[in-house]
Amino acid sequence: MSTRQKATSTVVPAARTEWRRATWVVLMLALVVPPTCFSLLARTSLLLPLMSLIALVSAAVIALAAWCLSSNRQSAGITLWDVAGGYAFIGFAAGMLSDPQQVLAF
Repeated sequence: MSTRQKATSTVVPAARTEWRRATWVVLMLALVVPPTCFSLLARTSLLLPLMSLIALVSAAVIALAAWCLSSNRQSAGITLWDVAGGYAFIGFAAGMLSDPQQVLAF
């Protein structure tokens, strides 16, 4: 084995460890930030439209992170793609249940 092959084989696990840490940081932020924003910004009349907006933005950020990290979609466990899909589902459901007049009245 040449020295070049040895150098690349030691760099790859370190890079994968950094990506795994970044994945966990993004996942934790995705789970903590939306409910925090939701609880701070929600008014009674804007509850569902705000939930829809926060969930869809969270889904977009998590999907972008999954794409940048090349997350495997067919993995056995829960992936970032699954979390993004869950947030998108919640966002679209809240958007369908909200009334446009609630936003216009504000």
